[in-house]
Amino acid sequence: MKTRNYVIMTLLLATLSFIGCNKEEDADSGRMTTEDVTINNKMDAISNDVSEIAEDQLDQQSSGKMNHVSILPDCATVTTTVNGTTWTRVIDFGTTGCQYYNGAMLRGQIIISGSTDFSQSPYVWTYNFNNFYYNNISVSGTKTLSRTVQATTALATAHPVVVIDLDLDFTFPNGNTYARTGTRTRELIEGYDTPHIFMDNVYLVSGNWTTIGVNFSQVTTITTPVRIEISCAYKLVSGVIDIRRNTHNAVLNYGSGTCDNIATISIDGGTPYTFTFGN
Repeated sequence: MKTRNYVIMTLLLATLSFIGCNKEEDADSGRMTTEDVTINNKMDAISNDVSEIAEDQLDQQSSGKMNHVSILPDCATVTTTVNGTTWTRVIDFGTTGCQYYNGAMLRGQIIISGSTDFSQSPYVWTYNFNNFYYNNISVSGTKTLSRTVQATTALATAHPVVVIDLDLDFTFPNGNTYARTGTRTRELIEGYDTPHIFMDNVYLVSGNWTTIGVNFSQVTTITTPVRIEISCAYKLVSGVIDIRRNTHNAVLNYGSGTCDNIATISIDGGTPYTFTFGN
């Protein structure tokens, strides 16, 4: 009987130990996967595209529509109102889907507004959303953008530099939600001398932000500025991004300047492997 009780107790302790180990592994679930990085990449693409739409609309508003070639598709309609010293542009992509020039499907509205005094430095304007979806991902929240013209370490010639304060929420089709706050800086290093042509623009993007999802929080830092070429179908041609969650991290490398949708990823210092990104 004593032997039987001893065996039972041993098995019970082993079971509890196994459960304890599983709980420790669950607590370490901050380890990132390729799927996590892909989701992060989708949110980055949304943030980039909406920011460029906001900049495009500011350029069109400030130029008085003279010689400005907008990046908006024909299926989008724009309604502009001026109230005192404030202008507002409502971009309506409809309810069934309006294809952006890079293939993304947009629906709903983006509302952009700012001061009619375009000589202000920095110039500050904002945008928010009304039932807006990007590839069936719901986007809400507010972005505040601040633009100056200055020389930086990236380019000695004075050029537009936009600092973007993020406060956005994303809801994916599967119901998962993510909240993102932080700062991005977009420097227009090429194309600033042709202000009415958007497609020749080249940007360097830097910054860091925090993303909170279900049971996790992660910090993303651009360690090597991301180069965005608007004329490239995939836009992102180089740059390195570090994503940290608890004790884990992923390093995303977009390459050295080739216009393709190939990037590499290394998780927790592992050997980098390639994956494709895009819409």
